[in-house]
Amino acid sequence: MNIGELIEQGKYEDALKELKGEDEDTKLLRGFLLYRLGKYDDAIKEVSNVDRLESYYIKFECYKGLGKKEDAIKSLEEGINKYSLSHVLYYILAQYYFEEGDLDKALDYIDKSLSILPISYDYKFLKAKILFSKEDYENALVYLNDVISMNPKNIEARIMKAMCYYNVGLKMDALSEINKALDLEKNNVTLHFLKGKIYFETGFYKLALAEFKIALRLSPSADMYYHVALSYYMLGLHRDANMFIDKAISLEEKGRYYALKARVMKELGDLAKAKELASKAINLDSETKKELEDLL
Repeated sequence: MNIGELIEQGKYEDALKELKGEDEDTKLLRGFLLYRLGKYDDAIKEVSNVDRLESYYIKFECYKGLGKKEDAIKSLEEGINKYSLSHVLYYILAQYYFEEGDLDKALDYIDKSLSILPISYDYKFLKAKILFSKEDYENALVYLNDVISMNPKNIEARIMKAMCYYNVGLKMDALSEINKALDLEKNNVTLHFLKGKIYFETGFYKLALAEFKIALRLSPSADMYYHVALSYYMLGLHRDANMFIDKAISLEEKGRYYALKARVMKELGDLAKAKELASKAINLDSETKKELEDLL
């Protein structure tokens, strides 16, 4: 079995034993295998004298694995100083800062990557994610459109695009994008939930209920039970609403759950219970007080 086959099968220790020589290619491969084995210090030592772009990446990953974030960043910055047109190193730094939540630095580095290689699918997608996280939805849409045109089956990009439309108030555009995504992945809970929210907010409560029930079936949670209950309530089906809000409360106690339960009990004719629940809702979440004034 050759080295390539050993690596492909994840047999890194065996592959290391087969590696002979001290040329740069061999050192880089040894360093990479040591990194994959979690032997970070050994990997750093192996590639420390190799002045190749790949060595800076290996050192970056190893320092990250050791929890030495400053050394990890320094390694990439050294690589960038040596290889100023290396869009890959800029991209890796952008990805790192994005994961760390430093969106401004992430945006700065991904812009540098794109200035060198503006047609990159991965770079455009990362920029879209960064802009989305910065709540710059309109500019995120520009990059998401490019990403989707390059890969129409990218579900994550389509979900983000739908959420961008939703967040800028273009709910029908969001709905159209959701339907396209559901053609590719019909059991995506995020898509069904967002579709339900759009239907609910536009007054189509029966359609909202259907979508929330699909989402509930796919991923049962207190919040899903709550949205099903809320849809039943808006349809005037108070006993059904009561059953589902009880399930939500049994899983998690939130002020808005008790607020809905209070409303349901009022509609079912138990005003004393409704007032008791309203008081509990406000104790859990003072924001519910405004909507429960008539029950205080």
